[in-house]
Amino acid sequence: NKMNAIFKAQLKNANLKLKEHYNNNDLIKQCRIYAREKINNALNKDGTLNWSKLPKLLSSNPKLEKSSKYEVLTKGLALAPSFISEYNTCNFASIGCGLGCLNFSGHGQEHMLHNGKHNVLIARIIRTILYYEYRDQFLKQLHKEIKAFSNYVHNKNIKDNTQLICGIRLNVLSDILWEKIDITLFNNNHTVTFYDYTKNPNRNVSHIPNYSLTFSRNEMNDLYCEQAFNNNMNVAIVFDIKKGYTIPKTFRNKNVLDGDLHDARFLDSKNHYVGLRQKGFKKDTTGFIINTNSFFNPVKIAS
Repeated sequence: NKMNAIFKAQLKNANLKLKEHYNNNDLIKQCRIYAREKINNALNKDGTLNWSKLPKLLSSNPKLEKSSKYEVLTKGLALAPSFISEYNTCNFASIGCGLGCLNFSGHGQEHMLHNGKHNVLIARIIRTILYYEYRDQFLKQLHKEIKAFSNYVHNKNIKDNTQLICGIRLNVLSDILWEKIDITLFNNNHTVTFYDYTKNPNRNVSHIPNYSLTFSRNEMNDLYCEQAFNNNMNVAIVFDIKKGYTIPKTFRNKNVLDGDLHDARFLDSKNHYVGLRQKGFKKDTTGFIINTNSFFNPVKIAS
């Protein structure tokens, strides 16, 4: 397939550029050093990790918390995206999504230093190194934290007589094929709804009833949107629209949902685009962010 060859070449080029970009970032280089120090400090003589000296694997953020309005309690695994940890957690990243990555939005903004350290970024790098270098201990701890959170939601439902859904997003900023890494994450946690975005057009998790994937369109994988719809995935797209303004109702003859209302993508109706507003302030010239000038006029949402 000729198109695939072009796509593969583009991917290879994007990965090389992103690797170089992140390897030359002084803040990131500093964070990597701190992360290694913390891991060494948490290592017991027998090679086991003392998890009380390490960041929790599952955490929350403002986007995940929005879902509570929809009766979903969510935690996510925030690894360091792209090559930030020196390991690549986003094999299908394009230059547009790699440089405009949400890693540096919300709690992760570059200026958010505490005593000169970027603790959020250091924690993400630590988790990523542990995932790659201490895989067995990492997975054991991940199972433990998922179980604890799932029990917390279950007990809350009993106590408050509610029907909250327990949601887990394993790839908050990464794109790891969890269905290939550890299928027991899903099989052993039937009451948990797992969901993720992916830029990998070959992923298909329709055989896992409690895992929902949304395909995330960028300037390189655009040609795979149709395939994603055929694989029963919705497609997330980023519009050049600011917070507080409406997004288009339709795009390419399909209906568009407002993806910023919550993060629980498994609640979305099927066969829809999921419209997201542009986060951060970087000017995108790659085509990752869709320019709406020619077909849509955003209106301020009445508060």
